[in-house]
Amino acid sequence: MSDRKDYIRVVHTSTSRGAIDLVAVERAVNETAPEGMTGLELHEATRILIGAGVTSATLISTQLRVPVATLRGWFPVELAARSVDNSPYVCGTPRAYRLCRRDNGRPCPDCRAANSAKDREYRKRPMGLVA
Repeated sequence: MSDRKDYIRVVHTSTSRGAIDLVAVERAVNETAPEGMTGLELHEATRILIGAGVTSATLISTQLRVPVATLRGWFPVELAARSVDNSPYVCGTPRAYRLCRRDNGRPCPDCRAANSAKDREYRKRPMGLVA
């Protein structure tokens, strides 16, 4: 048994609950999902992870090896896809370049200039340096 603070205990007195193997669920929640877990066990592990504060469908999908679409089908409210940012933008920034291009098809001169400046800065950096 682990004494890590972030370890999530699932098995308390019984190792199974109906058709759910709680030992497999505990291993899946804390490490990686064992091979051959049933849909009920994966659903239970997802529920426990959400209850523990993990709300990233991608993170849960990777840990349990379940498609994101399946997870969002099981828990549509808790794992809802994040909405697109539709806030108004100010022209003249690299972000505005992308949005201006998306909205208008062709970015305005201010946005093009800002994006070109960003590209020039990017090309000046040594290879492999991320800043």
